[in-house]
Amino acid sequence: MNTEKNALENIQLESKNLILNSLSYKDIPKIIEYAGNRKVSDNLLNLPFPYHERDAVFWINMANEGRDIGDAYKFAIRLKADQALSFIGGIGLMIDKKHNKAELGYWIAEPFWGQGLVSEAVGAMIKFGFEVLELNKIFANHFISNPASGKVMIKNGMIKEAYIKDHYKKGDEYMDVIQYRLTKEEYQMRS
Repeated sequence: MNTEKNALENIQLESKNLILNSLSYKDIPKIIEYAGNRKVSDNLLNLPFPYHERDAVFWINMANEGRDIGDAYKFAIRLKADQALSFIGGIGLMIDKKHNKAELGYWIAEPFWGQGLVSEAVGAMIKFGFEVLELNKIFANHFISNPASGKVMIKNGMIKEAYIKDHYKKGDEYMDVIQYRLTKEEYQMRS
């Protein structure tokens, strides 16, 4: 088990245009800039607005702790073409060990919207979840006000599983969500 933990400690995932790797304290200025965009925070349940340095530090610490414990794998999304590998978004899996499943979450900075980068990052995370972590199920949901996120899930073979009324409370508003899933069997069938 210790060898397995070490193997997952500094993992880096690569796709055609992206590198997904550990969040760094050097990312804080970009995290604050991008997460501080109201259009981004409106689409995410747990992203505070306004977004401050302490929020970025908390997120990075939480990501490191989750990876160390094995109950969360959170990565920075970075463009391969950028020599500095600057932060452009975040993606992760929150693991439910008892039920061998994970909730997928992601966001990307507004300047990178509509370029297919989130779909590419989600594809890399799904592969990691099933092939490395050996999960049985990955699920994700999005607010009904953010249908673009649903398109990302569909593009990655996820299946619409539920429309859930008043599922979360964000501020003073109850939010409806649409949930998608992909099981290991469904993932293997599509390959």
